[in-house]
Amino acid sequence: MIPTKFIDMDSKIRHSWTISIKLWLAMTLLILTVLGGLGITITWLFGDFYLQQKLDSLQKDATEISAQLALSPSWSERLSMLATFKLTSGTQLDLLDTQGNILISVSSSHTPQVLNGGIGGNLGVIIGGTIGGGSRALRPSDYFTDEDLALVLSGQTIRINAPQLNSGGQTMLLAATPVGIKPVRGVVLLGSSPIQTQESIATFRWLIFYASLIAVLLATVISLFFARQVTRPLALMQRGATRMAKGDFLPIQGVTSKDEIGELAESLNSMGESLKNHMEWLSQEKNLLQGIVESISDAVVMMSFDGLILYANDSAKALWQENETELQERKIQIVHFLQTMTQNSDQAENHATITLGTQILQVVMAPMAETEGFRGHVAVLRDVTASLRAEKARREFLASVTHELRTPLHLIQGYLEAIQDDVIPEPQQGEYIDLVLEEAKRLARLVKDLQDINWLEQGQSLQRVSLDLESFMSDIDQRFQGRAQELGVDLEVSKASGELCADPDRLLQVFINLLDNAMSHTPCGKKVRVFLVEELNQVRIAVQDEGEGIPKEALPFIFDRFFRVNKARCRKDGGMGLGLAIVRQIVEAHGGQVKVESDMGKGTIFWITLPRKPYSLLVEK
Repeated sequence: MIPTKFIDMDSKIRHSWTISIKLWLAMTLLILTVLGGLGITITWLFGDFYLQQKLDSLQKDATEISAQLALSPSWSERLSMLATFKLTSGTQLDLLDTQGNILISVSSSHTPQVLNGGIGGNLGVIIGGTIGGGSRALRPSDYFTDEDLALVLSGQTIRINAPQLNSGGQTMLLAATPVGIKPVRGVVLLGSSPIQTQESIATFRWLIFYASLIAVLLATVISLFFARQVTRPLALMQRGATRMAKGDFLPIQGVTSKDEIGELAESLNSMGESLKNHMEWLSQEKNLLQGIVESISDAVVMMSFDGLILYANDSAKALWQENETELQERKIQIVHFLQTMTQNSDQAENHATITLGTQILQVVMAPMAETEGFRGHVAVLRDVTASLRAEKARREFLASVTHELRTPLHLIQGYLEAIQDDVIPEPQQGEYIDLVLEEAKRLARLVKDLQDINWLEQGQSLQRVSLDLESFMSDIDQRFQGRAQELGVDLEVSKASGELCADPDRLLQVFINLLDNAMSHTPCGKKVRVFLVEELNQVRIAVQDEGEGIPKEALPFIFDRFFRVNKARCRKDGGMGLGLAIVRQIVEAHGGQVKVESDMGKGTIFWITLPRKPYSLLVEK
């Protein structure tokens, strides 16, 4: 496994090879290749040219000397004439006879040496060695072979670039030309050492090398500057493109050229402006769609084809209580139910109902169709618990009203038919007529209570006036003292002060219902109390009895319509279960609250909280 630090170093190295460096290296390599090849070519051509020039010069000198020697009739004159010739520096001349023997040897820096014919010998043997026991320098004749002599005797002028002799000798440049034509009387052999030429060539090569090196350095600096100038707009566009990729669509600045790079920069700026407008439009569309979906009170869930949740609005998250870690089972149950629906759904909408404890959800699922097929499903979950409960309550209310109306009507009908048919003796008819009248009054109270509930549910406005609490509490005391004495109950109404902004008739109806219930359920000799707790912005009024109390399981339903704790007793006493429902609606219509506290065997207390009268009403009064 390669360590991470080496991978990072390798990525940094590869990242450092920018286009500027690549362009600079390419131009530098191109310049090195061109200058290097050009230098080698020039050096090679110059060296060969210089050698050829030297050989041409030797051939020319040899031809001129041969032509002058050919004009002399005798060898003595010829030898004398050779002594007068001035050779170029480093040049040696050997005059050979037709047998290849050296007649005279002339050097540009030595006195001519006249040799007799006995020294010549076979030219195929190298004439090195010594003369008279001493060493001597190499002559041109040392490099001249029999084949070369034969060519010259045939009338040709030849040039020779002689190689080294043995392993320690030196090379020599030769030019040989015949003296006279038909017959050839001798051979003029000029030789020159190539050392000076080679030194000149070497010097020229070094000059070429230094010049090439300086040219490469200058070209490298210029190419680097040129590469940076060329790639600078590209770097600006690269940084601009990176910004655009990150969502920053500011235009690219600093590119002023009118060439293809400038056109590319303008195209990128135009593309960035178009992307910016498009992104803004997409953002607006997304916010609009998200706002619509989030404002829907129903839960909206988007699921993939595999059953994974892609999106859920706030209503859905609140539905499965996503933030409650202990209620994850609820979410799992909902998701599992939706996944099951996706597997069973087809092209059309799919409807289903799921029950979570006491909550009932109605689910509508539809597939999301695209050009490439299904992408997933959208499910809308609506909480229908309240509507179902309302429907159930409506049915129960209708059944309760029907029952409450049917019972007294049957009694009235039966008694009247019995009287009409003389089934009941005439002396007893008065008693039965009283029963019919009592049931009629009971029907009238039921109808009145139903009218009150309907009036309050329709949101009819209350007749609010400034209500003096002292007078109101005194009126309650006077109204119920007689009833309390009949039942043998001790009624205690505390005094109060201040004012309330309330409907006195409706508020009186509240206390009539509460005190009637309290005294009806309080045994003889017990006490019923009405007292107030005054606060800054509200008044709390309590109705407390010492009756048998209300069972704990019945407290949540005590304010429901037609609810009775003890149905047999309520039937006997004429109660219909609507009084406390009317109390709650009247109190809530005043902007207040009603609560109940009860202990079995100890009694019950109803707390009524009402807001105080606003200051503006006091001023108007």
